[in-house]
Amino acid sequence: MKHEARQTSLKVMDNRYSPGMRKWNLRFGITSRCNIRCQYCLPEGKQGVIVQPSLAEAVEVLQAGYDIGFRRVHYTGGEPTVRRDFVDLLRAGKEIGYDQQIVTTNGYRLHHFIEEAVDAGLTRAIVSIDTLDEQRNLLITRRGFHSDTLRSIERSVELLPTLTKISCVTMRDTLHELPAFIDYARQLNNSGGAGQLAIKLNQFFPSNPAQLGAEGEAFWKDQFVEEQAILEVLAKAGELRPVRRESIEGDNPSYNYYEIGGTGVKVAVLAMFSWDYPCGGCWKLRISPNGMTTVCISQKNPPVLWGMSLDEKRETFKRLTGYRDSEQFDIDNPNRKHYRDQLGELRFDKVVGEQKSIAHFRTILTREALEARGEM
Repeated sequence: MKHEARQTSLKVMDNRYSPGMRKWNLRFGITSRCNIRCQYCLPEGKQGVIVQPSLAEAVEVLQAGYDIGFRRVHYTGGEPTVRRDFVDLLRAGKEIGYDQQIVTTNGYRLHHFIEEAVDAGLTRAIVSIDTLDEQRNLLITRRGFHSDTLRSIERSVELLPTLTKISCVTMRDTLHELPAFIDYARQLNNSGGAGQLAIKLNQFFPSNPAQLGAEGEAFWKDQFVEEQAILEVLAKAGELRPVRRESIEGDNPSYNYYEIGGTGVKVAVLAMFSWDYPCGGCWKLRISPNGMTTVCISQKNPPVLWGMSLDEKRETFKRLTGYRDSEQFDIDNPNRKHYRDQLGELRFDKVVGEQKSIAHFRTILTREALEARGEM
């Protein structure tokens, strides 16, 4: 089925970005379902109700975004590739006119259909992997699919003429692996593939439903490392040469990028907890699997798209992006932070567990530091 760009009265329908829209990125959570249960993310067992838009509703989102000037869409979840119609959605996005379609994935399934996905319009992949050790991966993810993830990374670099990224949650037990990750990327970058590989290191900060329970909170407390420790281990692999984030392909408002010595490998560090969750000044229209639509991750009372007509979706996008572009947005949100009060809400909808604020986790580390110094 061909999804043609619909003509509207908006002054953007000439296959160019509308004024001011080039910086915008449509970040679309297409399912709350995930096929793994990482210790730091989702606990084992049922986690609320799986929610996701129908294919028809998802295509309308793409159409509405395109109509107001979006040309880049980033699919997230949950795990986007568990949707059996994922390639159909890519194909619809390509036919509508999107020139960038990106997916963040755990790599479990991507390599099985990546050629079809590329043909359908996939332009870039971000693949999550936290360790190069198969047994440690099994402990972290509770699933045995390590070779699948590696295969998805390697096939992405082979086939996509863009910058594939691996996204790694940096933990105490995996910190020593960072030089091995850099060597892995260096080898892939010299393998003759169509693209290159960069590494994103994400400090293990409280952001997911797992930390709502006692076991997950204890795991975070045991595995959390400060930014300085991450940088010190990276420096063992080579001199850290700062790189302007604007020169890196993708939407990178908060990461600090470095090139590692003479390896040519680009590594990004995100340490939100150490930095106290500053706003990165991003330009993302975020749509959660349950249809909540925000221009700021801390936005209150976001509108819900599901059930709206195409015209209503389009007008909602115009209103939200116009608000984000206005001075009023900064007046209304002078001290905004990069988190939501309910951990995991945007990705997984209603989650199991009590509500905990970021302040709760900071209190834990402060109390432990005082106890270690004998001040409590």
